[in-house]
Amino acid sequence: MQNNYRKYTRRCLFIAVIFCLFLGCSRRNDEHYNNLGVNYLNNGQHNYAINALKKAVKLNPSNAEAHFNLGRAYKRGGMDEKARAEFSISTRLNPEIFDECVKKYREKIDYELTERQNYSELGSAYAEKGMVNDAIDAYRKLIAIEPENARAHYSLGTLYSKKGMYDDAVDEFWMAVETDPDMSEAHYNLGLVYYRQGMFEKAIAEYQAALKLLPETQGKKRSGAHYKLGMAYEESKMFSDAISELNKAAELMPEDSRIHNQLSVVYKKAGLYEKAERESKIYEKLKKKNSSHH
Repeated sequence: MQNNYRKYTRRCLFIAVIFCLFLGCSRRNDEHYNNLGVNYLNNGQHNYAINALKKAVKLNPSNAEAHFNLGRAYKRGGMDEKARAEFSISTRLNPEIFDECVKKYREKIDYELTERQNYSELGSAYAEKGMVNDAIDAYRKLIAIEPENARAHYSLGTLYSKKGMYDDAVDEFWMAVETDPDMSEAHYNLGLVYYRQGMFEKAIAEYQAALKLLPETQGKKRSGAHYKLGMAYEESKMFSDAISELNKAAELMPEDSRIHNQLSVVYKKAGLYEKAERESKIYEKLKKKNSSHH
């Protein structure tokens, strides 16, 4: 009985130690990759350093030192823009740690940025890392300095859209197209937001505007716009227009199964059952083909 008890307590202790070790390792992960990155940098292996430091900031996006070191690694690799973005994030997260790192590594952070450039790079860097609220904050500050910056309004609109803040997204996309009426992607995204809000007439107008501006060479984007326009017509019960747009989308991207699936749905709604069946078969065939590739 005593032996069994000892075995049981030993086993419990062993499991507890393993659990603590595991927890410790997981907590040290970002520091581990940060230190690994620094070692690679010291050995002149900036590509390995970039990989390790990217893991560090993915595990802990708030690690100002890891962002700083990633900036150093990018700088060594001649990727100045990426380096500037990482330095911007580092100083934004913790200015004191940023200054400490500059002294610690005696790194000459040789980039003069205007406030405008800084917020622009900071916004795109935050957005790329999925730090949406920080990206929104950066673009808002940029717009406060430069209200006529169409690209900043567009970027802010996409971030609001991601968060489901559709009214704010509409405002920003509107500002983008008001400032730069030729920005096809702003019209397209405005269409997407209107569609999500159930404003199909407005969505149709924006998709049409996007198609007028998109060059003929951009087949994939044009196909996407025709597809979305077809969906908006379908929601408005304008089936012949929907069929026309979806067929245009299919001509540009014949291998896109979702277009054929949608055509099948619209043909059925329009009472054209043979055509619906034909599209359904094409859809099934493409679906099988695509799944066999994967």
